[in-house]
Amino acid sequence: MNILSLARKWFGRLRFKSKVITVFLPLIIVSLLILGLLSNQLFSRSLIDRTNNNVVDESQLILSRTDYIFSSVETAANIMVTNINRVYDSYGPKPDTAMERIQFGNLMQSRLSIDLSIFREIDAAVFIDNKGTIFASYTESGDESKVYSMIKRVRESKSYGQALWFDMERRDFLTPDPNFPVLTLGKTVINIDTGEPYGTLFLLVKEEDLSAFFRSSDPDVPKSYYFLNNGTRVVVAKDNEMLMNPVNPHLAEAIQRCAPDMSQETCSFEDEGNLVTVIDYDRMDWKLVNIVSLSLLTADVRQNVRLSLLIGVLCLVFSWLGASFLSRMVVSPLEQLTKAMRKVVTGDLQPVTTFRTEDEIGTIVEAFNFMVRRVRELLDEVRQEQNRKREYELALMSAQIKPHFLYNTLDTIYALNELDRSDEARDTTKALADFYRMVLNKGRELIILEKEAQITDDYLTILQIRYPDVFRYEVNIPSELTGTPIPKLSLQPLVENSIYHGLKKKGTKGFIRIYAFKQGDKVVVRVEDNGVGMDEIQVQTIMSRHLPDEGIRSIGTYSVQQRLSLYFGEEYGISVQSVPGEGTIVDLSLPTIPKGSEHKDV
Repeated sequence: MNILSLARKWFGRLRFKSKVITVFLPLIIVSLLILGLLSNQLFSRSLIDRTNNNVVDESQLILSRTDYIFSSVETAANIMVTNINRVYDSYGPKPDTAMERIQFGNLMQSRLSIDLSIFREIDAAVFIDNKGTIFASYTESGDESKVYSMIKRVRESKSYGQALWFDMERRDFLTPDPNFPVLTLGKTVINIDTGEPYGTLFLLVKEEDLSAFFRSSDPDVPKSYYFLNNGTRVVVAKDNEMLMNPVNPHLAEAIQRCAPDMSQETCSFEDEGNLVTVIDYDRMDWKLVNIVSLSLLTADVRQNVRLSLLIGVLCLVFSWLGASFLSRMVVSPLEQLTKAMRKVVTGDLQPVTTFRTEDEIGTIVEAFNFMVRRVRELLDEVRQEQNRKREYELALMSAQIKPHFLYNTLDTIYALNELDRSDEARDTTKALADFYRMVLNKGRELIILEKEAQITDDYLTILQIRYPDVFRYEVNIPSELTGTPIPKLSLQPLVENSIYHGLKKKGTKGFIRIYAFKQGDKVVVRVEDNGVGMDEIQVQTIMSRHLPDEGIRSIGTYSVQQRLSLYFGEEYGISVQSVPGEGTIVDLSLPTIPKGSEHKDV
């Protein structure tokens, strides 16, 4: 114990450079002896293991990229189903005349081509309607009976919500080029509203799009990758001569017997001088196979051993210089990092050390720089959120004190008194007082739905007196939903839009209905009118920040949407459904509050 204590004290007094030499010099000598005795075996085994690990990593990357293509194609299929529904919806009734069928066909082909330009993973798309009409992104001239057999398989799968993958194959139909194998996804296209099928959608992926991932990251060790289907037939490979052909029967039997390694879900074995690695791809019941020649791996073992011995000797010669250099490389960045940390402690978030290395110190420096940048970004985001909230608050204040609404209401009260309609003047005065008492109070921004309904009722009472022939209204909030929190003045802009943009232009007396109901884990407040309605462009306009014809009206539907997202999250907000000539429905979604609890900001 005394000798160990003395050694620790002696070692602790050494400078960093001397510590490096003291530790590593004996290790280098011992390593040279071990290297001279076991280098051949260890190097060979290490090289094989490294190659195997590299193959596993590359294989996982290939599988990940392959899975990305499959996921992207399935996502594209879902989107294209929606777009085909939109084509049918926008075109109206099914085409009957020859000219209508030509126009419809051009529209459908254009839609498919546009979608293909977005989803690069897809080589071609084909939509076949229930009448057997083929709409393709290319010129399709295949056998209709064979096409029908594929449609039949898709229909028999009875899974309208999921896609059906066909195995890789060469065929002379449903393909832009019969010379190249294609992977096919089939999906039934249904009417989203009625559930009736429109037809069948096929998306085609070239085999070469999958085999493009088979490039090895290590050009010095050539690797052969390919996918096998459950029949041990090559379905994806860089070598076109291997495609769609069975592998060697002996190799196929060895692959079938190979049990995967539970730690990595891979299987590796040596076969006829080759290192074979197999990984299952369950999505398509495929196997990813890699073959590396062991002779190529071990050809330079002896040369590498001699080179390693030479490097070991050189390490002894340059150990002193290396220790000095290592000392500077370790101590210098640590000192810079310490200075930067001290500045951050004082509140200065600007200092970022510029020292770059690939070791652990470099990782620490990079993590520190990232931390400082992230803190700055978070502070900026907080400031931006505060500015945005302030902007909405200012916009709300502007809406609360709109003078034209007050002047017009006072003029109305004056006119009612002149006409000796004192009861209506009294009701209007009371509604005006209640409205401004609620919106101009200095309470919290969030109120309960019951109070918001009272504000809206006062506002509608005043406008109904001003425009008695324009509309009538109804407000119905169930008692179990009256405590739901809502940003103040969220309904007023919606009913204002209904009156000024929907009912005043109607020409006859309209109706506004405001009611609430639960939908899943949300509370939905609906503002419904039977006004003139809006087209899609008008809907987008009222959801934007500015109205081109009238500038900024009140805080607008846009501000209501932003405030809902700010207080409750992005999943809450406003949705608008409108049909020109029939009316408009605006849904405002709010979070539900558990029974017996209250929102902290209400």
